[in-house]
Amino acid sequence: MSDVSAVSESAPVVDLVVNKLKEFGLDDAQIQNIKNLGVETLDDCVNIVESDLTSLGVPPVKARKIIASFKVVSSTPTPVATVNFDSVLPSVPDESSWLSALRAEGVLRVAPSTVIAAIRAALADRFGLYDVTKKILHAMEHYVDETEEQVTAEYWSIRKQLTRKSYGDLFEAIDGLDASFVTETRKQELLSKINENVWPAIIGFNDALVSWQESWVQGSNNPGMMMNMMAMMAGGGAGGVMPPGVMSPPDCGVLRDAAESVNTSLNRAFRGTGVQISAALAYEANQIKTIIENSRIPAMCGVANRELLLKKLGVAVPATYPRMEQNLTRFVTSILGVESVAAGNEELRYFSSLYMLGTQIPWSDLNRGTISLSNSGNFGIGASKPHSDSKIRR
Repeated sequence: MSDVSAVSESAPVVDLVVNKLKEFGLDDAQIQNIKNLGVETLDDCVNIVESDLTSLGVPPVKARKIIASFKVVSSTPTPVATVNFDSVLPSVPDESSWLSALRAEGVLRVAPSTVIAAIRAALADRFGLYDVTKKILHAMEHYVDETEEQVTAEYWSIRKQLTRKSYGDLFEAIDGLDASFVTETRKQELLSKINENVWPAIIGFNDALVSWQESWVQGSNNPGMMMNMMAMMAGGGAGGVMPPGVMSPPDCGVLRDAAESVNTSLNRAFRGTGVQISAALAYEANQIKTIIENSRIPAMCGVANRELLLKKLGVAVPATYPRMEQNLTRFVTSILGVESVAAGNEELRYFSSLYMLGTQIPWSDLNRGTISLSNSGNFGIGASKPHSDSKIRR
């Protein structure tokens, strides 16, 4: 790709040369004359000889110090750049903004807020979050039986939430839609579509991304420099300049095809009333998390703290869950943004950032949760809920 090898006039490597020479008190004219010798990077400076500097009026001793400093810089490995996804990938809206977006959007399109709701709902389901309320009620009833005490107001509040779902003003913009429409059957149908269509497509995209990155690295005669350059690109640096020994990247078309597959899978999963059901599931998940965070609940279940409560309830949510939810949501919404990314340097930065983000997602943890609201078995991602007349596909 021709624009990948083009050197930008504001490339960071040129600034490094300027900054280094200014440390020794060289003026702009002297620095420009040195650059006119063909110096573009710090490595190029190793080829400068003493006479090149003294001819510009640099004293001989200072010239020797400058040359010696470049030899040290050249022998020092280039530090890996800090990855800053915020400069490349789209951000995920905060809790209030995505709920507001869900209320404002209609029924005719799958918007990023719907995808966010679906990812949160699917993860909540995968780790058995929707069973927590029932389990808490059972634990509270069992504890009062043991202590022979009366249930408290919290018990009735939780019971009301369990038996009488309320979605506030989530659906007020849609005439004819109320809580009675959000049945357990419709929830299970949507979660089944997500398990059968969405998870495999997301994992397929990540697999394609990993293969793309590996083929790029393996084709380089300097893998260390290659990985460092990708990290710099993910952080918004590198300027599209390919260092010596780094081959041009593989075609990004396969990644764009994989992204399109994710879009198709999402449309398939949300056909019909999927948008509204996913919004309801995400809303329920937030309500359940509020119950879990109630500091009085553990004591009412006979345990000392929230951690012991989750252990008693048998909810196997890993410690990495919050960050995994955030990263996975951002990963998927970033996939949806691929179509608006321009070819060339921009797509290389984008896919490099996506690869770096993908390495921070504990994909194996997603295999540890449950698939359905009522099933306690462990199934792999993409496996559908088992039926009496079908086998589980892994």
